Amino acid sequence: MLLRAAILALLVLSSSAPARANQRHVLGYYVPYDATAWKSLEAHGDAIDLVGAQWVTIDACGGLSSRDDQTLKQFARAHGVQVLPSLLTLSGWLNHHVLTEEDVTVQALGEIVNYTLVEDYPGFDLDLEAVDPPDRAALTTFVQQLSTALHAQGRLLTLAIPAKDRDVTVGWAGAYDYAALGAAADLVTIMAYEYSGPFSGPGSVAPYDWVDRVLAFATGQIPPEKVLLGVAFYGYDWNTTSGGARSVGYPLAAALLERYAATPSFDPVTQSATFSYSVPSGEPAGFRPPAPAVVHQVTSREAPACSVVPPAARPIPTRAPTPVPEVPQSHEVWLEDSASAAARFDLADRYAVGGVSTWRLGLEDPLVWPLLRDWRR
Repeated sequence: MLLRAAILALLVLSSSAPARANQRHVLGYYVPYDATAWKSLEAHGDAIDLVGAQWVTIDACGGLSSRDDQTLKQFARAHGVQVLPSLLTLSGWLNHHVLTEEDVTVQALGEIVNYTLVEDYPGFDLDLEAVDPPDRAALTTFVQQLSTALHAQGRLLTLAIPAKDRDVTVGWAGAYDYAALGAAADLVTIMAYEYSGPFSGPGSVAPYDWVDRVLAFATGQIPPEKVLLGVAFYGYDWNTTSGGARSVGYPLAAALLERYAATPSFDPVTQSATFSYSVPSGEPAGFRPPAPAVVHQVTSREAPACSVVPPAARPIPTRAPTPVPEVPQSHEVWLEDSASAAARFDLADRYAVGGVSTWRLGLEDPLVWPLLRDWRR
């Protein structure tokens, strides 16, 4: 328990006092499949307190698999950064199986705790998304049980949960009981982004007034010192001629601005950056800046074969029409840049939250780092 007390002393902000220099915490989400995430962490580790490393998976038998980056862990130790393995799921069926099948739940809880101890992590980050609303009570129970088990070993439990501005019990965020989850976890990332996307028309992924309402609700349900405001480092590029959208980070957006001589602007209402450009007829789509390669020491953990068969995959939705070669393609981009981040940091101050989380490392506007360092101090 001494280890947990020491970590919490560093991580948890006292709710009775304003944020001070060492009480604003930054969690950066890291993905192993994009080398720019490592380059970002390597260059800016001094501005980060925790890394949520998404290299863990779970199967329908409760078995945990991982690819632990020992090079990253060594770097983090040398720079005083805490690494939390982050389990991301995006399947309602898988979530339901893990949360409601008693033997699978017991197996999953045991595997998570054992893995955290064997790899000597200070805690574990749980990012279960697409949980079906009927599984709301089961999710709460699972989080409470995992919290108890990790705390008994002196470890932390952090969560990432979808944003909402009121306690809806239907839809993408319906399964998440903010008050109950916040009581069990040590820190809770509110993913205040993905307001717009491929499922919508062009627009900000994190409009300012919506983020404001989300934080107001979250801090009314969860102690503010436990709340981490999720700040987006990305946006989307919509093809408004043929349809469809793709995710873009700042490096790609900057390359598009240069390639097509576009003029960016900053929308005062959403506090987000935006620009438009046109692709000449016949020019291939899919341009992305090259990413540098990295070679790290990685150790793998493989779960035993699982006999549970998932349901048949749903039919793939009809894709957007292929652009006609002779027709110029108009595009509209909305992006969260450093000015967007500064506006969200102000909201974090207004609601006196414990810190911010960033999705994700490698996608950011480089100018966000001096702002983040100043805000963190």
